[in-house]
Amino acid sequence: MGWRKTEFSPQSVNGDLGKGNWEGGTELNKKKWKDFLLFALFVFPAVAFVLFATDIPFMMNLYYSVFDWNGIGKSMTFVGLGNFVKIFTNDTLFWKGVRFTLKFAVFYVVIVNIISLVVALIMSKERKSSSIGRAFYYIPYIISLTAISLIWKFIFGAGFEALYNITGWEFFNWSWVGTPKLAFWVVVIMAVWQNVGFYMVNYIAGIIAVPKDLIEAAKIDGANSFQVFLKITVPMIMPAVSICMLTALTFAFKLFDIIMVFTKGGPANSTVSVAYNIYKEAFVNNKYGLATAKSLVFVFFVLIVTAIQLKVTKSREVEA
Repeated sequence: MGWRKTEFSPQSVNGDLGKGNWEGGTELNKKKWKDFLLFALFVFPAVAFVLFATDIPFMMNLYYSVFDWNGIGKSMTFVGLGNFVKIFTNDTLFWKGVRFTLKFAVFYVVIVNIISLVVALIMSKERKSSSIGRAFYYIPYIISLTAISLIWKFIFGAGFEALYNITGWEFFNWSWVGTPKLAFWVVVIMAVWQNVGFYMVNYIAGIIAVPKDLIEAAKIDGANSFQVFLKITVPMIMPAVSICMLTALTFAFKLFDIIMVFTKGGPANSTVSVAYNIYKEAFVNNKYGLATAKSLVFVFFVLIVTAIQLKVTKSREVEA
């Protein structure tokens, strides 16, 4: 039986392998392009929305901040950093608004988070009335803040007047909106009352997610309810605390609705928030360039405060 000698040419082998690699590479590239186009198709709407809703307006703010412009006419006068110099040297009302906003943020963030956490601890218990209670606290959050401001305006006005006539209690006869110190607390009370339900829901989600085994083990070791809350519940719900702190700060810094409807910055400009001051500067005083400069200063300030807050809460999460 004879054997047939088969010769293999290195060139033919390399050529076949090269052809296979080229075809495989082409298919791989087509798949990558297909995946990229599919990814772009879904991501483009969100990117376009962010671009046109935030990025482009922000760049326009940078542009307008160096001009003296009324926001309506075509003529604009270039002033360079003049608007920023005016803000830092000759704008007492703006810095009064900054002080009010900071003061409001501190009291609002602390009070609303404490009350929400307490309510969440109560409402997280498995009872038949828990669902009704949660809905009761959450309903104010879904109501327009403008409508709530009008309701509270009636309460502190005609409502308290009627209660004073019935009870004779001097408490109801105080000038709640006409006194600077009382007006501040009216704004805080309204904001806390309206938003407690939102933070409560976040805290309930965090409390429910705490492993029951840890709580039971701590109780077996002799820990009381307060120790369980302090040593187990609080560290485990720190992600929820971070979210609630951040959203509360965001609400406090952009406070506008209550001021616009309820106090209008009064009495004696004691409740002028930064957002309301910027609004008046742009649309009442027709100083659009100065208003955009104020908004940029405020954005920079908010970024610093938010970065500090996130660093503090995130470090707690890592420790937990």
